Amino acid sequence: MSAQPSPTPAPVIDKQFLLALLRDSRHRFLESFAEMTEEETRLRPAPDRWSVLETVEHLTTAETHMLKLLQTQRTPRSADAPNRELAFLQMVGERTHKMQSPEGAVPNGRFPSLHAAATQFKTTRAGVIQFLDQIAVKDLRGTELKHPHPAAGIVSTCEMLIVVAKHAERHAKQIEEIRNQLAEHNG
Repeated sequence: MSAQPSPTPAPVIDKQFLLALLRDSRHRFLESFAEMTEEETRLRPAPDRWSVLETVEHLTTAETHMLKLLQTQRTPRSADAPNRELAFLQMVGERTHKMQSPEGAVPNGRFPSLHAAATQFKTTRAGVIQFLDQIAVKDLRGTELKHPHPAAGIVSTCEMLIVVAKHAERHAKQIEEIRNQLAEHNG
């Protein structure tokens, strides 16, 4: 008789889980470029690829927009709306599929320096965490809003918070890829 591996239990997605997810992804994202110089963050690994600074600008811009949507655009959600929390947990942070950024989050030189972009990211992420701290538990799944990326569509507040956290993880991985590509070119 062979032992069957037991499936990994699904995480309990509650406020504490989401807070930890947001804090962990903030740390991972900031660490992904912490040791880079300002000059290094402006280098593109290829003409059609973003630099680290452009990646930080994109994430900061997108997250600022998502926070505004969370604060101002939530509406009651139907009880029979689909729950895609686990799918978002598994897929959003992965880089196996390239995604096109919505026009409003495409980098265009909004920040004069990496420091300015990282400072705005920290401020925005603190706002997301504060929002989550203050929202009623019933509103995590009882309210919804339209995600700015068309691939996501209408999402619950909980799903949007997962997307915020996992989006930062996705771009931390992108920054690691950029750093590796730049090292190969300069190695």
